[in-house]
Amino acid sequence: MFTVYIDDSGTDPKQQVAIASALIIPASRIVALDKEFARLRDKEVFKEFHMSVCASLNGKSEFADWDVVKQHRVISRVRQIGKKFGVQAISLAVTKADYDELMPDWLRELAGRFHYTWAIRNTLDLLDRWAGDHGVLTPFEYIYDWMDPKAQKESRTEIETVMAQAEEGASALGHPGRYTNYSFRRRGDIPALQCTDALAWTCYQYARFAHMGAPLSDIAQESWKDYDENHLNPEWLYAAGMKKQHLKDWVEKEIKVPETIELYKRLKAKQGTIRSRDRGRGL
Repeated sequence: MFTVYIDDSGTDPKQQVAIASALIIPASRIVALDKEFARLRDKEVFKEFHMSVCASLNGKSEFADWDVVKQHRVISRVRQIGKKFGVQAISLAVTKADYDELMPDWLRELAGRFHYTWAIRNTLDLLDRWAGDHGVLTPFEYIYDWMDPKAQKESRTEIETVMAQAEEGASALGHPGRYTNYSFRRRGDIPALQCTDALAWTCYQYARFAHMGAPLSDIAQESWKDYDENHLNPEWLYAAGMKKQHLKDWVEKEIKVPETIELYKRLKAKQGTIRSRDRGRGL
């Protein structure tokens, strides 16, 4: 049994890159992770670790009075815990401008209206590939960072749609229940999500550097090198950035796949049925 913790970045319209990052942790190791993280939290005296806030020593946060030494020490320990208990880290980034330019409207209805949704959808594929390579037959449990059902209704619904479509595809292949075990949890209650948050922030910073030429801060450089190089398994972190040509190739390939066209037809038929039913109610 494995639990996958997923954190997405790029939901802010001001951000130029969208990214999804996932940390795979054996279910049998989650209690040990929780205990080790609790010791760190009690020792360093903080309630909830949030990487972007800690990295900037936000003046309105609980990290405001930390010095740089403590800041680096705690961030390093959070990374260590994530690497110790996580068996694989996966991250996928896409530049929003490229996505908007290359993705046809009809395919966007399937691939994801939002950029980060496309990243999550393809991260699920990478997770399935990892499961296949390692002989994992039991479906994952997926835990997403919290999205408010009211304030973030559209974003949350989009992810729920991704999971529903993935489940539909799995069921058609004779694997029902593969994507039904998922939930949205508050980061402050889940130490593994806080570890994933540190991973996602780091991968996001590096994606901005790789795609947009944005400079890396000292903490971002230190974190990226630690995740990418300082692990016994050199392939522990799989971080991919979808360059414009790669995305173009993906789109051109996808629009020729018969299953993709058929799925779109079923989606439109379903939408037409819903609209007809609503008109019948006078809506």
